[in-house]
Amino acid sequence: MRGVNDRVGDERRGNFGICMLSAIAFLSFFITASVLAFVRGPIFGLVAYIGVFYIHPPARWWGQGILLNVRWSLIAAGVTLLAIWLRREKQEGRTSFFRQKFVVGFLLFIAWALVQSFWALDIVSHRELISYYLKFLIAMYLIYSCVDSVRNLRIFLYTHVAGCLYLGYVAFTTAAGGRFEGFGSPGISEANAGALQIVTGILVAAALFLASGKWGKAFVVGAMPFIVNALATTISRSGFLAFTIGGLIFNFFTPTKLRRRVVTLSVVGVVLLVMLTDASYWNRIQTIKYRGQEVEGVETGAGRLEIIRQQWRMFELHPLGCGHMCTTYLSPIYLPDALTEGGRASHNTFMTMLVDHGVPGAIFYIALAWFIYSRLRELENFYRRTDGFLPTVYPAVAGILGAIFVADLFVQYPKLEVRFWFIAILMAMHQMMLIDKSTSGSEVFVDK
Repeated sequence: MRGVNDRVGDERRGNFGICMLSAIAFLSFFITASVLAFVRGPIFGLVAYIGVFYIHPPARWWGQGILLNVRWSLIAAGVTLLAIWLRREKQEGRTSFFRQKFVVGFLLFIAWALVQSFWALDIVSHRELISYYLKFLIAMYLIYSCVDSVRNLRIFLYTHVAGCLYLGYVAFTTAAGGRFEGFGSPGISEANAGALQIVTGILVAAALFLASGKWGKAFVVGAMPFIVNALATTISRSGFLAFTIGGLIFNFFTPTKLRRRVVTLSVVGVVLLVMLTDASYWNRIQTIKYRGQEVEGVETGAGRLEIIRQQWRMFELHPLGCGHMCTTYLSPIYLPDALTEGGRASHNTFMTMLVDHGVPGAIFYIALAWFIYSRLRELENFYRRTDGFLPTVYPAVAGILGAIFVADLFVQYPKLEVRFWFIAILMAMHQMMLIDKSTSGSEVFVDK
């Protein structure tokens, strides 16, 4: 008979084989996408970048020890930048990235954050925030530069949904009851952030179902149960509200011709969520009705209201802000021991911007909201009674950006990368609309 040591040896060899196959599969994807960036267009370099974000080998058991020390996202960004510069094509009538209003404002905000470095209380966290924002600026440049046609927009959106499908696979294979917080991708391992990321994938998948042929529809139908199940595993109240409000915004911005189909699809999405959730999920979601009131034996998030009150006091003493993670730094002084937990973080993105960056931070956040709203209204006015790919997918972009602002009310998301992805997509779609507007009225950006 085979002994225990023999079985353990077989298991280790089997795991090593799976590990090697997974690493080879990732390398094959990465190398193929990087080559295609020069052969077929920079959009495939962007595919590699988005793929790396979701797969993130250092966080996967098969990537640790084999692919751990390689900065794949940096390589993918470099490949995409080089492919963009080698292409050297300037589309007539398209505004330069650095002349976009949001980009100008974002650069000014980054400059303000640099100035704050002289008095930031947690200088390490503050410098980390600045590095994140510079990274997001580069990511936005890549997206804006690559997504210059319907073909490229479609590729980006399918890549995003495929990434969320991968998160669904991770949740399906590793979630073992309770609240799942193991997605592993950078910035979204925590349940609320993971839930919000998945909500963006659900809204995009819904739009692609409406805008695609039979094979695209088949992909979405196969992917959606895994993606929605991933949302259910997070048991996230903010994720549920983002999903609900994002869906309503999707319906509001939907062109007249598609409204009936979108309503039907929305009902199907709700039914699917109900089918994939259990009593523990809905017990937590029902605590939303308490609106932060203190209820014995029920976790309602009541402490968050007290944190917001104390954040206003922090702002009054630091009107120019006190740097990133300032609420956490000051919470032991302002909050009772029951709420600090060694340094309690903010649970509201606007209050985070106000405390961390003062009046300029609040102005930037409000200006961002207005910029997004005004661009969405322009798209809505232009595409209200038309059909085609762009009129079908822009409601999903509206729903995503709206969902993120809803989630901002409950969690701090100053470093949420997907927000900046879809701001760049909004800018790219706005440019498509302007060029389309200046022509005969038919869509200029056709598949190639």
